[in-house]
Amino acid sequence: MISRKKYRRLSILVHPDKNQNDLERAQQAFEVVNGAYKILENPETRKKCLEIVEEAKGRTDMMIQEKKKKLKKEGKSAVVDEDDPDKYNRAVYVLTMKLFADMERKRRELEKRDMEERKRKAEHEADEAQKAKVAKEWQKNFEESREGRVNSWKDFQDKSKTKKKNLGFKPPKPKLEKR
Repeated sequence: MISRKKYRRLSILVHPDKNQNDLERAQQAFEVVNGAYKILENPETRKKCLEIVEEAKGRTDMMIQEKKKKLKKEGKSAVVDEDDPDKYNRAVYVLTMKLFADMERKRRELEKRDMEERKRKAEHEADEAQKAKVAKEWQKNFEESREGRVNSWKDFQDKSKTKKKNLGFKPPKPKLEKR
């Protein structure tokens, strides 16, 4: 497999043991090469990467055709810079990097949204648990204080019955007329 050979060649080139002068940069470069190899080793991600490269080539070809049409309309020579293979490859490379950057940006946005959603769910579950705890506490206190409330009501009724029996009938106080 070509990518395995290139991986080995690059990994030997940037390996920290081979680059004692700049260990930090060598370690970072080695990690990048390892990450890229792991991505390309997986058939699904490799397929996605190849699709992005093909899309970049297709878009570059379309861009070249549009430039040529525009130049023909203006009556100029239909020769564009991208006719040179090196410049064409550079244009494909630049567009490929843009497409990969867009893909990474979208992946990060999705990851961020997913994390925010999980955080929101966790907060909601915590709120629900807190509400359930408060409701349970209230119910417990209500049941515990029930006996006291019932006794208080019975005492109130007993007092009101005894007062009425002892007092008997009292006529209303007469109001004096004011002239």
